[in-house]
Amino acid sequence: MVCMDAITFVDMSLNRFFLLGLIIVSLMGAGCNGSKTNLPESEAIPVTIKIARFEKDFFAVDTAQIDAQLTKLAVRYPVFFPSFLNAIVGINPADPQAAEAIKAFLKSYRPVYNSAQIRVEKALPEMANQLKKALQWLHYLVPAYQPDSPFVITTFIGPMDAYESFSIGDYGDVRTDNGVGVALQFHLGADDPVYENGLSSGMLYQYQVRRFTPETMVVNAMKNIIEDLFPYTFAGKPLVEEMVEKGKRLYLLQKVLPDVDDSLLIGYTGTQLQGCKENEALIWQFFVKNELLFSIDPSFNQSYIKDGPKTPELGENAPGNIGLFTGWQIVNTYMDQNEDMSISDMMNLPATKIFQASGYKPK
Repeated sequence: MVCMDAITFVDMSLNRFFLLGLIIVSLMGAGCNGSKTNLPESEAIPVTIKIARFEKDFFAVDTAQIDAQLTKLAVRYPVFFPSFLNAIVGINPADPQAAEAIKAFLKSYRPVYNSAQIRVEKALPEMANQLKKALQWLHYLVPAYQPDSPFVITTFIGPMDAYESFSIGDYGDVRTDNGVGVALQFHLGADDPVYENGLSSGMLYQYQVRRFTPETMVVNAMKNIIEDLFPYTFAGKPLVEEMVEKGKRLYLLQKVLPDVDDSLLIGYTGTQLQGCKENEALIWQFFVKNELLFSIDPSFNQSYIKDGPKTPELGENAPGNIGLFTGWQIVNTYMDQNEDMSISDMMNLPATKIFQASGYKPK
């Protein structure tokens, strides 16, 4: 076990390298992966996408007749509605005060709803088209996966603090019983005024808000599907194993969304990702020289595999969750050496085997 107090960090002096990336504007697009982007028609299974605009029905509730209106909503959304109230909004439908709490929520979040109708409306059809292709790719690469039929995109608006940590990033979108739920409050565009209160109060941070764009809807949707398809419990594992497990999921995400910039997939800015690529060896040396790879202290490991604004030991401009980048590179190295291996087989390989067999040692 590694104790934070026992470590004297080796200063890898990466700050100047990450700063250098700020002036390399032409390289910011280098995050796009160069893999084949078009799935052969003969390999593309039929996928039917439907969009259920739950938030429109929810905010159309006549609060003067709220009990009857909520009953109708429960009939229309028999699974999603109670889950939405309980797990997302935090209201127990059986509570005698539930109706009043719902009224208060509708009033408080009306500005968010109004903004969503303007900012997200046009993006949903494109998101559905992207998602269809991604699901076809996922079935092609992992044949055991069968998309829900129809696959339903349920849009909703929840609280601004309904933001959870997952293996390859933090987000507020969810997996549903028949598809995915898209939390529109987190996709309005980073410049939307509704985020100002959250930023000023400390509920939200700038590194989170810059991801609150329509473009991340499909990214988070596929992250949810991959999380569901390949669940993993990270607590108590060595840091390098946690990094590789995260890297496996990011590797698959990149393959099913080949047209999406890598910076959107990993959650870094384009400059941060470029800085990581240029200084991959120095980042690795930091983990090795400080003997961090086999730490099994969850509270310590979180410093490198949890979403955050930065990794201060590597410089003020180094991204948080930097272990995700390193784990991704380990998996890339392994798969480059095993071109005939299917992604299904790779995803089921123990992380330690991938790490050891990769011989990862960037220069």
